[in-house]
Amino acid sequence: MERIFVTTIGYMRERWQLAFPAARLVSTIAEVDGLNSSVPTSLWLDVGVIAPESRLSCIVAASALGCPVVVMTGVPKEAEAFTALNAGVRGYCHVKAASEQLLEIALVVENSGLWMPKELMQRLLAVSTRILPPSAPDIPQLNSLTSRESMVAERVAHGASNREIAEALEISERTVKAHLTTSFEKLEVRDRVQLALKMNNIAIYSTIN
Repeated sequence: MERIFVTTIGYMRERWQLAFPAARLVSTIAEVDGLNSSVPTSLWLDVGVIAPESRLSCIVAASALGCPVVVMTGVPKEAEAFTALNAGVRGYCHVKAASEQLLEIALVVENSGLWMPKELMQRLLAVSTRILPPSAPDIPQLNSLTSRESMVAERVAHGASNREIAEALEISERTVKAHLTTSFEKLEVRDRVQLALKMNNIAIYSTIN
């Protein structure tokens, strides 16, 4: 998997380098020319150094390349996050996210999932609940989960990160990821956002894919 970071700062931040030692750095989306379809690629766009009025056009241009896009910003905002997701972006995070978190984001978005910060996911769930109050849980489907898978899924539904879940349940982050992968398959969802909506029994639509 090739990771390409788009930023005008002229260098790879240390955290980016730690997460992806072989990542490529470019200063504009125009430099990401002729992506090799035989080489899976994810694009990491630093919008914090882009003028606010130009950010959306850059996000749209990045999404048009056809590979998973992660938008990184210095000040994560709910409106910008949802705008980016609607434009086709797969991830939205802080530009100074820790290397461990970057690896988690990559795992999610490069496997067709959606990723956003815990607080924004919680707001998404709150908004969804206000628009369409959750009904009683779909017990038969949830019963397909083991007790440990249910505990992990319930924490995801409340916006917890893999690390927080691992610490709370006293298991490794790798085990958390394994439980999530199995839960995704059993509940027929693609990512933790959809899993959170499913656990709250909120209908899942494809408008933010």
